[in-house]
Amino acid sequence: MTKGGFPTEKEAWKACREAMREADRGRIMKPSNRTLAEFLNEWLVAVEPTVDASTWQSWRDYARAYVIPRIGGSRLQGLNEPELLKLYGKLLAEGRVKRDRDSDMYAYWTSEAAKGKAPTPRAVAVACDVTIHAARAAVRRYQSGVIPKKTPPGLAPKTVRNVHAMLHRALVDAVAWKYITDNPASNVKPPKVARTRRKVWTTEDIQTFLASIQSDRFAALFLLELTTGIRRGQMCGLKWSSVDLGAGEITVHDNRVVVGGRVRNESGGKTKNADQTISIDRATVAALRGWKEIQDRERAFFGTDYHAGDYVFTFEDGRPPHPDTIRQRFDRLAAANGLARITFHDLRHSYATAALKAGVNPKVVSDRIGHANVGFFLETYAHVLKKDDREAAEQAASFLLGPDLYPAADGVHET
Repeated sequence: MTKGGFPTEKEAWKACREAMREADRGRIMKPSNRTLAEFLNEWLVAVEPTVDASTWQSWRDYARAYVIPRIGGSRLQGLNEPELLKLYGKLLAEGRVKRDRDSDMYAYWTSEAAKGKAPTPRAVAVACDVTIHAARAAVRRYQSGVIPKKTPPGLAPKTVRNVHAMLHRALVDAVAWKYITDNPASNVKPPKVARTRRKVWTTEDIQTFLASIQSDRFAALFLLELTTGIRRGQMCGLKWSSVDLGAGEITVHDNRVVVGGRVRNESGGKTKNADQTISIDRATVAALRGWKEIQDRERAFFGTDYHAGDYVFTFEDGRPPHPDTIRQRFDRLAAANGLARITFHDLRHSYATAALKAGVNPKVVSDRIGHANVGFFLETYAHVLKKDDREAAEQAASFLLGPDLYPAADGVHET
């Protein structure tokens, strides 16, 4: 293999020595005009059987929406760090490709309402080219006073980091397949994501919500979520074979996830710690017992027409709910009670925050909600643990200094 065009003899010898080192490592590659787009399409087909359906769908979406349209024509072997950095900058500034349908629906809804009559969900669906389900949810939001925020033209830093993670993984495989010698994504830092606190409900909010939904069909589901913090997909995929009411335990394993708008069943949790058996409290056990009695009566009523899935949470005929249906139901119930607007996923954070404030060991809480490692958990909930740090400081000083040197809270020595 030969190469010319070096500006100086010194540069030529430097390239020669590098080529010799690469040859010694067995990494000399046949020149190829394979483009990044061609490689990514090949790679996506190859890795599909090896990853979760939801992960693969996200990777495909990132590749087709953000990477291939911009740098897909670049030669894979010529891809470099500056090109990746330029891509990330473009995505941050103007990378959004999805229509802001919420703003479109709100503009139509307000314009029609100004004429004297707000449009029906079906009218919104037709005018804005959205599904009737999306239109109904939007109209409910607008009627309750929730105004959509204008979507910026650029992608969120978190999304760009996800694009980088996908590219890095793909290029790792490109190196392993001997398509390229080095992974340029390894030398690039993705955009920094500012750490923000998730919105959570207070214990008063939680108690108000639970008291208000006692007659709701999925009251036991929401209670289980607020006393365990398990993920929505695992909640919807939970089966009675994984529940031991006598022992007060559930085994979290099966997942019902949304991929491309459709529900898919997956075995195994999101992390290695997600598949585990956790305890449930007496109140939640009692609620599940009551719910099972209702479900057993429905099963007897429908007979052979009852959906044979063994799911814990179902509609009357045994069909498990779509995860988005549960999310939308939660939104409606929370709004009806005038509670602070949070997402269903924020119930998970509400549980973790409440458990920490109640004095539960952080390692135990981290294990219960299935975090991959306790270090990430401690970073996420550091603001909650500050109170523990204050108490630790006071307790240690009180023990070390004794009553003569350690003042009481009101400035007077305790007796």
